[in-house]
Amino acid sequence: MNNIYLEDVNIEGFKSFSEETNMSFQPGIGVIIGNNGVGKSNILDAIVWALGENDLDRIRCYEKEELFFSGSKDYPPAPKIRVELMLKQGEKKDEPGIQLGREQTKNGDNRYWIDKTSYEREAYREKLDTFNLRHCLTTIIRQEQINDIIQLDPWQRFDGIRQVLGLRSEEETVGYLQDVIGPLFQRYMAYLIPLGEVGLDVISKDGQKGLEIEVNLPGNRLRRAHQLSGGEKSITSLALKLAIFHQLESPFFLLDEVEPSLDYTNHKSMQAFLKDVADSKQLIMITHLRSTIALANTVHGVRTRWDGSSFMKFYFVMDEKLLRLYKCC
Repeated sequence: MNNIYLEDVNIEGFKSFSEETNMSFQPGIGVIIGNNGVGKSNILDAIVWALGENDLDRIRCYEKEELFFSGSKDYPPAPKIRVELMLKQGEKKDEPGIQLGREQTKNGDNRYWIDKTSYEREAYREKLDTFNLRHCLTTIIRQEQINDIIQLDPWQRFDGIRQVLGLRSEEETVGYLQDVIGPLFQRYMAYLIPLGEVGLDVISKDGQKGLEIEVNLPGNRLRRAHQLSGGEKSITSLALKLAIFHQLESPFFLLDEVEPSLDYTNHKSMQAFLKDVADSKQLIMITHLRSTIALANTVHGVRTRWDGSSFMKFYFVMDEKLLRLYKCC
């Protein structure tokens, strides 16, 4: 199961997608590009929805009706939504695949299936555990949420990481932070701030454990996470979150425009960082940055029709010639 990756996504009637839409990915980095408002983030929403997500906030909705294509001049409202995922257990053509999906009608009926066998939601989620997919609803980072781990106080941060990792005791969490997450966090930050030093400092107060994030920037005094600039917070949060995610079983990470607040120097440094992460995890990224697009194994272009519905304009396997032809998002 270690080489499992998301190979295909089929979306029908979900949010801005009026017609059945297919996109194919490869191991490594797949980027989704397009102008603002064309529906790129709806693709990530569709993936996590198909994996069983029911929290409307996590799929950017206030009401269930917003999951359905609402209709336009050219297309009627969607009577149902359907998202199907194909996961491949290896890169060879003859490797087995796992087909799973979810369908919902406007009256609220849900159907889940894996390889043509239908399941109730609880059984569906349990079955996904056997394919090491139980953490896929966790390993997503959105632009507006990237700094949330920085904004927590040390006590909330420590407890939040413990819960994400499913650790039972504070002592176990301390050991994990010091021996596993800390070294990987330092390795990731070495790409993003080559001359800086970072550390995870476990503190105690009134018998409660907390976690401070300390960053020693070149030429500056030691700073704690909340004292960093906007761009510094973004790269620190991203590195720490992915160091935590790396400990989970999810075979892929979903990243929704996580680079915008970074300066040009950090854009270049991030290339080496993303290459490192993608060496063991599949990355599906929404981006506007040419430096990120240059890393991609596959590129997917999303556009909108005149009526506002989304469609896939192009898909290609990246090479240098195509990158030279690339003009805009």
